Amino acid sequence: MARPNRLNKLVKASSKLPKGIQSRLLSRAFGRVVPMVGTAKIQYQHVSPERVEVSIANHKAMQNHIGQVHACAMALIAETATGFVTAMNVPDSAIVLIKSFKVDFKRPTQGGMKAIATLTPEQQQQMQSTEKGETLVQVLVTDESGEAPIQCEMLWAWVAKSALKNK
Repeated sequence: MARPNRLNKLVKASSKLPKGIQSRLLSRAFGRVVPMVGTAKIQYQHVSPERVEVSIANHKAMQNHIGQVHACAMALIAETATGFVTAMNVPDSAIVLIKSFKVDFKRPTQGGMKAIATLTPEQQQQMQSTEKGETLVQVLVTDESGEAPIQCEMLWAWVAKSALKNK
């Protein structure tokens, strides 16, 4: 396995804290890096190189006109979970970028939402050993009923930071 990156080391260091404190710490830290994540009050339930689980409450600022979690907020948690699981695996010399995503809305939602993104060992190996690439990251988005009101496809790419600076 490749050397853990800085994000991986931060998550590992915080794992020694009680779960509630760890979740608040990661949510606050990641919210500073990606301000929209902080504004939406996304909570990090689990963060590892294999799996990232995030949740969002059905709070007023994230609701649509009928009091459900807004479509954009649903897409945001899917994008956040898949982006962070990808970021846990790329070298520090690379940056992750969303290349495309597709969201199909299947039914109305009930309450808050959670997204669980996972990577296979093969995907992790590819990210850790190549300077540039892309992969479709699996994500399951469910609401408080346990059902999946949306289905998503999230295609993530990673490139060397130096390649972006030269453009």
